[in-house]
Amino acid sequence: MNGGVSISWGIEALIASAVLMAIVLVIRAPVRRTFGPGIAYALWALPAIRLVLPPLPQLPAWKSAAAAVATPDLAQTLTVYVIEPLGGSAAAPASLFSSLGLPLAVLWGVGAAAFIGWHAISHWRFCRRMIAGSTLSERAGAIDVIETEAASGPLAFGIFRRYVAFPRDFAERYDADERELALLHELGHHQRGDLFANWIALGVLALHWFNPLAWRAFRAFRSDQEMANDARVLAGRSAIDRHTYACAIVKAAHGGAVSAACHLHTINDLKGRLKMLTTGTRSRTRLALGGTAVAALMIVGLAGTASGTAAAASVRAGVEKATGIDIAKFDAKPQSMPPTAPAMPEGAEVPAPPAPPEAAAPPARVKKIKIVKIDKDGNTISENVTDIPDVPDMPELADMPELKNIPDVRSGDCKGGGDATVINKQKGDRRIMMICTNRIQRMASLAADRAMRAKDIQRMSYDRALEGLRRARESMMRNDNLTGEGRRDALDGIDEAIRDMEAERAERD
Repeated sequence: MNGGVSISWGIEALIASAVLMAIVLVIRAPVRRTFGPGIAYALWALPAIRLVLPPLPQLPAWKSAAAAVATPDLAQTLTVYVIEPLGGSAAAPASLFSSLGLPLAVLWGVGAAAFIGWHAISHWRFCRRMIAGSTLSERAGAIDVIETEAASGPLAFGIFRRYVAFPRDFAERYDADERELALLHELGHHQRGDLFANWIALGVLALHWFNPLAWRAFRAFRSDQEMANDARVLAGRSAIDRHTYACAIVKAAHGGAVSAACHLHTINDLKGRLKMLTTGTRSRTRLALGGTAVAALMIVGLAGTASGTAAAASVRAGVEKATGIDIAKFDAKPQSMPPTAPAMPEGAEVPAPPAPPEAAAPPARVKKIKIVKIDKDGNTISENVTDIPDVPDMPELADMPELKNIPDVRSGDCKGGGDATVINKQKGDRRIMMICTNRIQRMASLAADRAMRAKDIQRMSYDRALEGLRRARESMMRNDNLTGEGRRDALDGIDEAIRDMEAERAERD
């Protein structure tokens, strides 16, 4: 890949990844409600993968030409006349952006390097501060669990050497169940690779340091990461464990955070996390369906925005039109300027090109395309003839034996007590597909009964969830570690979650 193509591909990758960020920001909430936090968290791989996706291979020139001109009603040879613009050659002078391209590229590179360098230095200082004066509490496999005065709440950090840090007063502020759940939460970040994912996200943000949408996407990514880890810790646990976990989150709540570490205690997304704790677990079928939907969305999103596709060309043209920036100029190689034709007198008319020759033979499929390039005076500059492969005839339907295997579809009542709703039979050389309407009705009736029972279970779950939220609010009111704005923000978040849960319960009743 040459330098020009690399610059053009990079600009298209930045534009496409920003578009995908916007799409994920829009759909993440409904995906989380339908399929769970883990599926919503997986959506953020889409813009990151697009940034490193290479351009799709271009179709050969003869295929593009055949698709454009090989129609059955054209003459044997198609002639295309191309007129040079007034003033001489088609090569346009360098635009203003071409002269600013290098300074802008340098500014972007310096900004990205400064961003990632600042975060790397800040994280290195943060790790030194955490480790200095710490005491080893225990080891969980290859992960060191430490206590340090520098920690304001439970957190996980480190990639090559992994740590979980707790404050010195952790045992006094949290009971045994809360300590266990907090430890599982932070260990989960290491086991899921969230620390590594944070550095990838910071790299993406470094490339988009000038883009406010990317900063909004990074905050949403971190919020979805915490919710996905919460769901992992609480999978299969009782309502009492969920209440205990909510108390642990509230006790640790404050606003400080380091971008590359994973904190239990950030309050920016406290309301969403507490509300998520009240939702039930998703079935394996729904999780599988969600994973399939996300995989399909990634394939469609990457294929639709990849460099070289029609969608990418459309987005690129829109950006060029809106900004006046000709991205294609980055790909152009410097060429010598051909001699220009003399300028025409003012008011003179451009002579019409010579009429194309009439076809002597009856219309036939195009087999050649002839491109004639003429100047403003009607003089021929160059001619080029390209062979176009013929388009084969479509087969007649009667000649397609596959159509003879189409089954005869019928519907009606099926005998016996089986569960199959579609029965295939062979009658002589004919295949019959029978749709059992009585069995479909029976299955619908059973599903309705199960739905009624599920509604009662759901009502009980809402009651337990509301009780857990109210207990968490009472615990927060008694928590002396929260004062001022931090307490108000946390209480407002819980109150809104309670109101939402009550409204949702009333709506479902």
